Amino acid sequence: MRRAANDEEQVVKSQFIDVLADTQVEPAELVVDAGVGDLKLLYHNGKVAMPVLLTIQTSTGMHRGVHMSRLVHAASQKQAPTIEGWLKAICAEVNRTQPGARVSCAFEIPYSDQFIPVVVKTSEKGAIRYQFTAKGMTACPCSKRMIGIGHMQRAEITMVLERRTALDSMGTIEKMEECFSAVPTERMKRVEEAKKILEAQENARFAEDLVRECVKRFPNALYVRSRCLESIHAHDAIATWSKNTRSAPL
Repeated sequence: MRRAANDEEQVVKSQFIDVLADTQVEPAELVVDAGVGDLKLLYHNGKVAMPVLLTIQTSTGMHRGVHMSRLVHAASQKQAPTIEGWLKAICAEVNRTQPGARVSCAFEIPYSDQFIPVVVKTSEKGAIRYQFTAKGMTACPCSKRMIGIGHMQRAEITMVLERRTALDSMGTIEKMEECFSAVPTERMKRVEEAKKILEAQENARFAEDLVRECVKRFPNALYVRSRCLESIHAHDAIATWSKNTRSAPL
């Protein structure tokens, strides 16, 4: 009896569900881009798995809204062997019904004993834009010149570049680390710490120098920003360079 009552209740409820309702396709005067942000998924390439955050957007066209469930469905399909291939496949699936898709993917790459934040952004047939944030340390050239010891701080460099094909991420990070006075290491004994300090002191650099060093190694970069977390000030030191006004960070 209870099962029959439950079945009858479900039938009654279904009578109030308009399965043909689609308010997204209602007309609208202004075209906007819309989608989903901070969609957390686990990316597998067949060898390793890592968590990623996706932002998927497409155009509403002259419609009121975007079918966002389709964007989530596109991201949940079979994954490609590379991040770049996967993102382009997502865009292709979205474009079948809602043209204008673009996707960005944020994650961290394990490199040496550090974790490097990376953002990859692309469309189905467009170029691939990358943003890397490498971590290092600097010694101040000014205090080095004045008293023989440059005060030290942790630092980071953020770089944006664009390519038509996939990038060698590990090689990119290695070249970015060359820009710092030295690179931090997690596990060190006292003598190793002393050697690390001497290394930084012998290669003292301003925040401005970090940007110049990065642009020198990556002449095709679109945007470079350095940030030094000052050790003797409450503020930080920053420096930026941009190839053009469209080269803002992702």
